[in-house]
Amino acid sequence: MPRIARLVVATLGLVLFAVLSVASVARPGWAAPALPTLEPPGASSTDSGAKEALDRQTPRRTIENFLKRAKDGDFRLAASYLDLRAIPVEDRDQEGPELAQKLAYFLQRQPSFDPATLPDDADGIAGDRTFVAAKLYAGEEPVPILLRREHFPDGVDRWLISETTVELIPKIGAVAGPGPIVSRIPWQLRRPTFLGNELWQWMGVTLGLLAAYLVGGLLATLLVRGVRVLTKRMPTRVFDALVKASRRPLRLIIAAIVYRLLLDSLALTAAVRDSLEHVTYSALVIGVTWLALRALGISTIVLEEREARGGVDAFSDRRIRTRTVLLRRVAGLTFGFVAFAFLVIQFQFVRSVGISLLASAGVFSVVVGLAAQKTLSGIIGGIQFSIAQPVRVSDQVVVEGEFGEIEDVHLTYVVVRLWDKRCLILPSAYFLEKPFQNWTRSAMDVVGSVTLKVDPVVPVDSIREELHRICEADPLWDKQTCIVQVTDADLAPPTPSLTLRALVSAEDASRLWDLRCRVREFLAEFARTQAMARR
Repeated sequence: MPRIARLVVATLGLVLFAVLSVASVARPGWAAPALPTLEPPGASSTDSGAKEALDRQTPRRTIENFLKRAKDGDFRLAASYLDLRAIPVEDRDQEGPELAQKLAYFLQRQPSFDPATLPDDADGIAGDRTFVAAKLYAGEEPVPILLRREHFPDGVDRWLISETTVELIPKIGAVAGPGPIVSRIPWQLRRPTFLGNELWQWMGVTLGLLAAYLVGGLLATLLVRGVRVLTKRMPTRVFDALVKASRRPLRLIIAAIVYRLLLDSLALTAAVRDSLEHVTYSALVIGVTWLALRALGISTIVLEEREARGGVDAFSDRRIRTRTVLLRRVAGLTFGFVAFAFLVIQFQFVRSVGISLLASAGVFSVVVGLAAQKTLSGIIGGIQFSIAQPVRVSDQVVVEGEFGEIEDVHLTYVVVRLWDKRCLILPSAYFLEKPFQNWTRSAMDVVGSVTLKVDPVVPVDSIREELHRICEADPLWDKQTCIVQVTDADLAPPTPSLTLRALVSAEDASRLWDLRCRVREFLAEFARTQAMARR
């Protein structure tokens, strides 16, 4: 409910903003002042300074300033860059701004048209008085954008958009101009303009974003609920968890697609449309990556269900869990890298840099390899670690003279929980390059020894019987191994002795440690009592 309330408040705020904007534009005090009547080449001029401010000295400046005036919404001044001699003098003040607006609307929506490529020389190219700025297409009809150098009464030559192109503007407007919906929009919503787009277009950009968010949330909710109805009949929780985890990523993906479709109906300028397309593309990439990472997280549920069914023993479960954790992290890193590549490759300057880097890939690879040697070796070692698996989660190991248990395995490091609750952090490459003890590599159960030196007068059989009694009474013993061996004998006076080794087993190393301590304590006391009784 609070989320719906916030959306309603945001919608009302946008509507209020639109009403205030229309009201402010409709006020008489905000009307644009009328400019002097346009004068074609050959007419008299009473204000040459104002004309010089138009800067029509080169083809590039003529086109750039024409588009700048149009982007500012000053179509009367933009019409000064057109050759209007074919239009009667009494109609130029009315038709000139309309023609300028139609031509600017067409040029601003041509991604391939770049005024920066035009010559910035007053003589044009090779001194020609006519220059073809571009050859564009309105539908399937070719439209040449011609500039012509005209001689003005003040003796100065200036570049204008030629009379030939001006005559084609009505045809351009009919084919590539605003649609019928735009023509029905009130004039209050078509002023002022910002970055070449009118007020109604910016309102559409804002309201379209809100609409895309609402539609994305609604469709994602309906889709998730529909799929959850189907997954309830399945015995596994994997699909239900996957559907529940994919709700937010799906909302972002659907919202990005809906918003991209809405942009086509707004007839935005090429620059603004390209910027918004970059935003929607980025949101789509992030949403897909987010969904993939959520799907990777469900792998732990698969492991839990498999273990609960009892089809996997503890040893296999540790192996599978370790491999799952490592592969999930490697896959997560890979997805993140690929997503970052897709995000940056959409920009032209990044592609240009990438091509330059490929041209010098040898030197660049050597520099990066030397600078990030430790980092790269850690990542590569982590990938190799995930394949070889020298240790697994819950393995009991002896590293750096310390006994502990593998608590967590990451891509570049491993966490070992020591017997005294301390954590030992080791790089993954450590287990590939240095020797260590893994007590549970091939099986969970382990065998340990207890060494004692006893008086030869103590019968060995009595110690064997005592060991069996101790083990039978201790719940830590796994009922597998319980033997006594004589490993050495020193019968020479004055202190003859026998060296005995008691072997016992337990389910894991931690239990074995406690069992060995108890066996050592009880056997030592038993041997001392027997020796004193026989002397």
